Amino acid sequence: MLSPEASGSKRKLLKVPSVESRTCGIETQIVQGSGVKKDCLKSDGIKKIINRKMIRRVTFSLISLVLVLLTGCREGVPEKPLKFTAYKNNPVLSPGEAGSWDELFLWTPQIVRDENKFYLFYLGGNVSGRMAVGFATSEDGFHFKKFAGNPVLSPDNKGFDAFTVGPGMVVKDDSLWRMYFNAQELVNFAPGRHIGRASSKSLEGPWIKEEQPVLASGEAGEWDAGFILPSTVLKLENGTFIMFYSGGLEITLFDDFFVGMATSKDGKKWKKYNNPETTGHPFAESDPVLTSGKDGEWDDAFVWMANVTKTTEGFSMYYSASAEHSRKEFKNIGFASSADGIHWKKYRNNPVYLSENDPFIHSQRNVGYMENPSLLYLDTLCLMFYECGHQQLDKSFLAVATAQY
Repeated sequence: MLSPEASGSKRKLLKVPSVESRTCGIETQIVQGSGVKKDCLKSDGIKKIINRKMIRRVTFSLISLVLVLLTGCREGVPEKPLKFTAYKNNPVLSPGEAGSWDELFLWTPQIVRDENKFYLFYLGGNVSGRMAVGFATSEDGFHFKKFAGNPVLSPDNKGFDAFTVGPGMVVKDDSLWRMYFNAQELVNFAPGRHIGRASSKSLEGPWIKEEQPVLASGEAGEWDAGFILPSTVLKLENGTFIMFYSGGLEITLFDDFFVGMATSKDGKKWKKYNNPETTGHPFAESDPVLTSGKDGEWDDAFVWMANVTKTTEGFSMYYSASAEHSRKEFKNIGFASSADGIHWKKYRNNPVYLSENDPFIHSQRNVGYMENPSLLYLDTLCLMFYECGHQQLDKSFLAVATAQY
């Protein structure tokens, strides 16, 4: 992603609630509609009410229930991070020719496989600042050809998506494909405050946009008041939709970007995760599920654009992040795991994939960057696509790394 100048001073805008204060009310949201009633355990009184052994029993029972209700994982997806090796011929997709709709950059890939064909969706843009969604196809996952009808989703000069649409995250919904996309109404080289939805019978389109957005940023003072970007949408076997998104106050600050989560019964009406224990701004309306690390850690500035996969024991996540001392640099990818999609545990040896692991990025020396992972699990091989490029030349490409599992 292009990197505007950010403030050089430390500016922690948001005070993130502690893990204990974010526990209350979580399980009731996940098991909604199951007929199960669970009293909320307030963190300040837990030790006075039940002992540690009972906590473990309650936690185990709830996780077991969640796993029964929220099936729909891809069998065999690893619960731990994989060891990826960069494809030797990276990048696999490059910007278009001068004057084309994607002449400047390719951002935020999403890899989808349908009927033995690989579809690589991406956000493209040119010198006008307008952004749209296109894709490329491949028979083997490494050699891609851009679709002749690109872009397949474009702004239409009116409404909430007048100036920009994308990135677009695709998910299968029965006989239809749904695309959830960020939308920008104003002439602004930054993500917008709304997420829209488009539908198609085919991945190649035509994609029909809905007139109104399906999810919006928070009100003034909220942690996601500035922008909201979808990064993963899952449909589970019980019909529930889960969306993971990135939010923040101001894109140019490169600070306090967090990952949020929303759920939906129909894919159209969404409810953000909200911890009732946090009642004041910036967490009055909703709460993030993944936040930046402690001071001095590799992700202490911000975390965002998480790619989430359902596993047999919960969820796995690969995410982009940056450190406070180098907020304009996106060079590493981390891993986290969760039993319920809300409580996430970061891998102790993060980051798990570095920009220097890819010779193409490393050749850019200290101006190379990497972010926005998208994973596809095959029988024994995992493909991880990501955006990378040269920050000073304002050029970005799409690359891939592989891992056996």
